[in-house]
Amino acid sequence: MNKILAGLKYRVLKDKSENQVYTGIEYDSRKIKEGNIFVALEGAVVDGHNFIEQAVKNGATCILVSKEIETKFPVEYILVEDLRKNLGIVASNFYDWPQKNLKIIGITGTNGKTTTTYLLESILGSENVSRIGTVEYKIGDEIIEAPNTTPESLDIVKMCKKSVEKGIKYMIMEVSSHALALGRVDMLEFDVAMFTNLTLDHLDFHKDMEDYFQAKRKLFTMMKKGCENNCVINIDDLYGKRLSFDFGGIAYGMYNEGRAKGKILEFHGDGQEVEIKIDNFTTKIKLSILGRYNMYNVLGAISVAVLLGIDIETIIEKIKGAKGAPGRYELVNCGQDFGVIVDYCHTGDALENILKSINELKRGRVITVFGCGGDRDASKRPIMGGIAENLSELAIVTSDNPRTEDPQKIIDDILVGMKKDNHIVILDRDEAISKAIELAEKNDIILLAGKGHETYQILGRKKIHFDDREIARREIIRKKQKK
Repeated sequence: MNKILAGLKYRVLKDKSENQVYTGIEYDSRKIKEGNIFVALEGAVVDGHNFIEQAVKNGATCILVSKEIETKFPVEYILVEDLRKNLGIVASNFYDWPQKNLKIIGITGTNGKTTTTYLLESILGSENVSRIGTVEYKIGDEIIEAPNTTPESLDIVKMCKKSVEKGIKYMIMEVSSHALALGRVDMLEFDVAMFTNLTLDHLDFHKDMEDYFQAKRKLFTMMKKGCENNCVINIDDLYGKRLSFDFGGIAYGMYNEGRAKGKILEFHGDGQEVEIKIDNFTTKIKLSILGRYNMYNVLGAISVAVLLGIDIETIIEKIKGAKGAPGRYELVNCGQDFGVIVDYCHTGDALENILKSINELKRGRVITVFGCGGDRDASKRPIMGGIAENLSELAIVTSDNPRTEDPQKIIDDILVGMKKDNHIVILDRDEAISKAIELAEKNDIILLAGKGHETYQILGRKKIHFDDREIARREIIRKKQKK
């Protein structure tokens, strides 16, 4: 146990450790097996200390606690200071620091993280990559459902261990501001760190934008020795420009001069012609992903690959055919004569970016179906409402994971920012999508915004199956059958 808790402050409350062999670590009592260490974490909703009895019944022989409690079971109890923050150290000590055998790339920012991880995986080769992010966790060929953008530190260490065992070289991570603030990645050192942008979001968690920025900035202080100048920063973003004064590497953008610069030459229905410059290299290529914001994602992914030592010609060849992430500018095509795009955009900036891209391509009307999440930052609701009505011919305001909030109250908050008469309210998201497709005419483009890859709707504390793409396909087919 001394090895497992090395470097931490702790106190033994009850000692049963003579000749003790520990077989694993878990913070979920349901996963405990014989000989495991149970970590009793205090969460915002659930307190792990309430599940010690279940953990012991399942075979736990040691309990790590974060507060003084009654030691009523015949197992070892150890009080660890800042247990949640130090869980990554405990896990790393137990599993012999597997992360040191991987090249770890951390990507942070409000928007663009997920698409950038997929683009980077295309460059580095899927067989060489583990990926942690919003859509899913991928360890080699194994796919794991993602409850959080950045998982608990114990899970990260376990994924690193499994990656090393599979001979994987790179770990690409979306690093959320929550994870940085809560210490979930404190046990990692990064080979490359990337900043996409910072826009209004998560102010339910961070006290203000400066606090949000400082959480993101922390990533760039966590570089592996010798990699301090391996920072990739979007300098077209004001917060990125601030970062670039403090951290070296590759600054990229479309308007400000950095080592990497991109320019969109022409939009097509199936992609866009772009010019890419990095250091002394310049090329013109066609990308298979659309959108001005995706130009930034491509520049970021290319810059990361350059810092990893990948040949620029190889990078460009790989990026040409790279696809974006599921639920990011994803087309729903059932042979209809109007467009349907599903996108995860759930901040004002992301919604504005994709609607501007759609407006550059449109030959008909833009119809936007959107809502805002419950129990999340409410300040962005009226902002998103204003953006949707200004950049659409019709905006349909609906529900999007209301959680424990009243869906109508969320919509009322959105409507505060909507001053025109080009919007309607349909509380039920299924009905809202149906109405959009019913109203669509030839050459119109429908944007189903906010859920993207998600296959659920959260009502109260329950998840029900819900997939924008499935509903869109069903309604398109129904409409075609009526003709």
